[in-house]
Amino acid sequence: MVGTFLGLAAFYAYQVSTALVAVAVEDFDPDVARLAIESAGPGSLGTPPSTLLDFYDEPSYDLDAELARINEHMAANPEASGFNAGAFSEPIDDGLFDAYLLVGTDASGFLADTIILALQPANGSAPIMVSLPRDLYVWNICNQKFSRLNSGLGGCNGVASGSELLAIMVEDYTGIPIDHLARINFSGFARLVDVMGGITVCVDHPTRDQKSHLLVESTGCQRVGGETALAWVRSRHPEEMVGGEWKPVAGSDFTRQRRQQDVLFQLAGRAAGFSSPNSLANKLAAVASSVRVDSAWSFSDAVRAAWRYRGISKDQVKRFSVSVTDYRTSYGAQVLLSASSFKDQLSAVYEFD
Repeated sequence: MVGTFLGLAAFYAYQVSTALVAVAVEDFDPDVARLAIESAGPGSLGTPPSTLLDFYDEPSYDLDAELARINEHMAANPEASGFNAGAFSEPIDDGLFDAYLLVGTDASGFLADTIILALQPANGSAPIMVSLPRDLYVWNICNQKFSRLNSGLGGCNGVASGSELLAIMVEDYTGIPIDHLARINFSGFARLVDVMGGITVCVDHPTRDQKSHLLVESTGCQRVGGETALAWVRSRHPEEMVGGEWKPVAGSDFTRQRRQQDVLFQLAGRAAGFSSPNSLANKLAAVASSVRVDSAWSFSDAVRAAWRYRGISKDQVKRFSVSVTDYRTSYGAQVLLSASSFKDQLSAVYEFD
């Protein structure tokens, strides 16, 4: 949801010291966290936060049986040919990319509502952006089970922060080590849109989503503020007024992800209109308290990243969607399985040697 936009906030909130001191910094060393989890061993890490219990597997979870069910499901789906559920990732050389994980949290703060992986190839080619589905069913090193990807933000009971565990789960799925992470909450995103002057939303019919509190009454393209923008990027169940009746709009989570990315590019375009880093930072200081960044992100690195991507358009970024297949777990949860390895999917927009 809002994760698509937090990178911009994190990058630019660092531009001046007044904004810098307001940004929350958290420890972030996925390699050390991984070693700590492995040293603790299975069964020694306790239970996840109570707010996450519904998102973890039932006590009767049988890993071997679940793997067998996954592989049987994948074998029955031609689009998933060659997929091995027990080995999600093929390691990718750490030197090929600078990898940024951009995360938007839900209201609880323990679940990732949106997860964006941004890659800057070391060879100087165009940056790459991909949204990772929050319901992607991937390996969780903490509980030694398959879990929804978004549950990683709950952390691993004192040995890994939520950001570290989420980064580890993304790395195990993609094969790409995560260099930096930033996240923003609901209120932070709404304020970010407001201080940047709003975004443009285009609809052919009056549009609403009662669950996300979206209501766009006028047709055509229009400027909207932070609250409407937040509802727009969160919307999963939109309806249009057609013939005097509200009718569901056909679509999917991938349509929602692309919409989120497009709004991110609008915000990046707005950032390019500021005359200096200071003038932009003065605006973004209002949202800095809603942003969390990793402790390894230096001031100079953040500044360089900010100005590298200031004003970037969607035509300058290579984008792709993760290919998935629907799957119902042994305990009845509806999740998504990756239909092929991440490296194979990345190869569609990046040429490996």
